[in-house]
Amino acid sequence: MEKTLTFERARIGEADTLMKFEERVADPRLYGAPSNLERARREIRRNRLYFVKSGDAIVGTAAFCSKPGNRVYISNVAVDPRYRRQGIARAALTFILGRCTGATRIELVTHPENEAALRLYSSFGFEIKSRHENYFGDGEPRLVMSREAIADRRETHVNSSGSHQTTPS
Repeated sequence: MEKTLTFERARIGEADTLMKFEERVADPRLYGAPSNLERARREIRRNRLYFVKSGDAIVGTAAFCSKPGNRVYISNVAVDPRYRRQGIARAALTFILGRCTGATRIELVTHPENEAALRLYSSFGFEIKSRHENYFGDGEPRLVMSREAIADRRETHVNSSGSHQTTPS
């Protein structure tokens, strides 16, 4: 049975929902959750942040924002540990890339020990450009990765209610 995912844009009033989700996926070394409600609100305001849902369950998040020079920065692709290895991160990244129209470059950062993320990003053509120690001020290194922007909307569509749907491959 194929699972249909929906991508629902987060609203400021859902900052508490974002915090609860990110607390479930946070790993002190690899991925940090917003430490308070105001930081969660700021994350929603600064990015196009989407809750990835399977039915009514939030199974992931996907976030990105525009940067000067026709660049897009992917600030978040996260999947609830209970739903990993089901193609959800791949669907979320496909969703984001399909919205990068007009961008010439897409960038992101990840921890060098986040092997699943490195495999995923590499499979989409992202290349490691640099390594920075203490990148976020948390004492942990990060890898800066980027790729040229090539929009691919084949796997994503908008249903009649206006929410975005995709089926993991």
